[in-house]
Amino acid sequence: MEKNSEAIRQAVELYGDMIYRLALHYLKDSYDAEDVVQEVLLALFLRDIPEHRRKAWLLRVTVNKSLDILRKRKRQRPLESDLPDKNGESVSLSEELKELSALDRELVYLYWYEGYSSKEIGKLVRMSDGAVRKRLERAKKKLRELLEKDP
Repeated sequence: MEKNSEAIRQAVELYGDMIYRLALHYLKDSYDAEDVVQEVLLALFLRDIPEHRRKAWLLRVTVNKSLDILRKRKRQRPLESDLPDKNGESVSLSEELKELSALDRELVYLYWYEGYSSKEIGKLVRMSDGAVRKRLERAKKKLRELLEKDP
């Protein structure tokens, strides 16, 4: 255990700042960059990376984890965000979402705003993939009806 603690301390001293700066360069957010540092260092200790390849490996993993966060940000939209309707006008879904059941709101949020697949959502809420897809289809239909009903 002592040897492992020393290795962790040494890696943080040697590579922590480098990982943080690279992640911050990509993400422009100190909190996300700190998360990347933790994830990268954890990944380092879960693998046996030879010393002569360690720096390059850390840089590549840092870039990949940063890009993962950027992709996730791109998929996310605030739940209250406005969306364009057929005429190009801005439409807020906040009132219409309140008309859905709590479960349907959760499914819509996970699918459309967080970018989870129906299979992933099924695991999270303990439903089959088909049941999740069907509920999402019904929620979408109900939202469409509510939007068409509004003047």
